[in-house]
Amino acid sequence: CKETKNEAVNKVNDGLITVSKAQFKNMEMQVETPKKQSFDQTVKASGKIDVPPQNRAKVSTFVDGFIKSSNLLVGDRVSKGQALFTIQSTEVVDIQKEYLEVAEQIVYLKSEFNRQKTLFDEKITSQKNYLKAESEYKSARGRYQSLRQKLLMFNINPAQTERGNITSTITIFAPISGDITIMNANVGMAVAPSDIILEIINNKDIHLEMDVFEKDVLKIKENQTIKFTITEASSEEFYGKVHLIGKSIEGNERTTNVHGHIDNNMKQKLLTGMFFEAKIVVDSK
Repeated sequence: CKETKNEAVNKVNDGLITVSKAQFKNMEMQVETPKKQSFDQTVKASGKIDVPPQNRAKVSTFVDGFIKSSNLLVGDRVSKGQALFTIQSTEVVDIQKEYLEVAEQIVYLKSEFNRQKTLFDEKITSQKNYLKAESEYKSARGRYQSLRQKLLMFNINPAQTERGNITSTITIFAPISGDITIMNANVGMAVAPSDIILEIINNKDIHLEMDVFEKDVLKIKENQTIKFTITEASSEEFYGKVHLIGKSIEGNERTTNVHGHIDNNMKQKLLTGMFFEAKIVVDSK
C-alpha cells in the first residue's frame, strides 16, 4: 500500500500531462517538429481614419439669406465646380445697388480729379481743391474694388451689375470633388455665414491618425508596419506603414500623434471616421 501511494504522488509531481485519444481528436491536435518562427514585438495604439485637410471642405455662405433650391443628399458624389444650392438674399441686392452707385460716381470723380490735377499743375487752382478731388476719387476707387471682389465671391459678374442687371439669388459651387457627408440644407431654411450647410470629403487619400503613449514613442520609426482592425465592423486585419511621428507630447494622457498610410488595395473597404485598434510592429525576434 505504501508503494502504491508513492507511485501516485510521483505521477502527480512528474510535470507531465496525459491526453487521451478522444481528447486529442476532439481538440484537433497535431504532432509537428518544432520550427523557428519570428514573433513581432508591437506597440498598441488606437485612432481614427481621416483625410488630409485639403480633402475635406465645409461649405457655408458669405451672406445671410434663405435656401432657394437644393436637391442633394448625404452620400451624393459631387465634382469640383458643381452647383450645390442657391440662396436668396436681400444683402446681395444691397451690395449690387451700392456697387452700381459707386461705379457711376467713379467716372465723374476720376474726371474731376484729372481736371483738378491739370489746373493745379498750371497753378490755376489751389492745392486744397486738388487734394480734395484726389481723396474723393481714391476713396471711391477703393470702395469700387472692395464691392467688386464681393460680387466675384458671390459668383456675380460685375459687368452685368453695371448694366443694371441685379439679382437676388447666388449659387454656391463645390470647392472640391468628393462625397457629401453632412447636409443641412432644406428649401426655405434661413442660413448665416457662420452656418455649415454641407460637408464634402474626398476619400482618395484616407490615412491613419493614431495616439501613441509617451512610454512607447521612442520605439516608433518611419516605415514600420501597422496592423489594424476596425473592431466595430469587421475582424479582418488591414495593413499600413508609419509615415509621420509627432514632435511633442500633448494632453493629460501624455500621447503624441502618429500618421500612417494605408495599403492602396485596402482603401476601398474603409470609410472616413472609422475607429480602429492598431499594433505597430517595432521589432521581430
